[in-house]
Amino acid sequence: MYLTQWNPFEKLTSLQDEVDRLFRYKQSSAQESGVAAWCPAVDIHEDTEAFHFDVEVPGVDKNGLDIKIEDRVLKITGERKNVSEEKRKNYHRIERDYGCFSRAFTLPETADPEHVNAQFTNGILKVKIAKKEQAKPKQIEIQVS
Repeated sequence: MYLTQWNPFEKLTSLQDEVDRLFRYKQSSAQESGVAAWCPAVDIHEDTEAFHFDVEVPGVDKNGLDIKIEDRVLKITGERKNVSEEKRKNYHRIERDYGCFSRAFTLPETADPEHVNAQFTNGILKVKIAKKEQAKPKQIEIQVS
């Protein structure tokens, strides 16, 4: 009879290796295919008047951004180009992500695609989409008798 020492973490280590391999494959295939290697962060909020999208795109030129609304889908695309690299003898380092990106958001029925405003300041793209008139809440006055 043979005794084998049981390692409770063996399966966990194997799972971690598999997840690491999956992420390495996903990142390298995205870079090779020219698909978005990076994805800017977006904050989305709404108030009584509009829906607001704040997109972090530092290093992206305003002319390199494209905003479209089609079939209730807001699509924001752009590209951050690699302009600064540090090169030394047999050494190459790029720590920031570069390339094309695309973000798409399905808008609710209450969004009015005819009233869109976009501003670009200090690397933040702010897109404001107004709500349709019937979607805005009405204040009802309470009568006291």
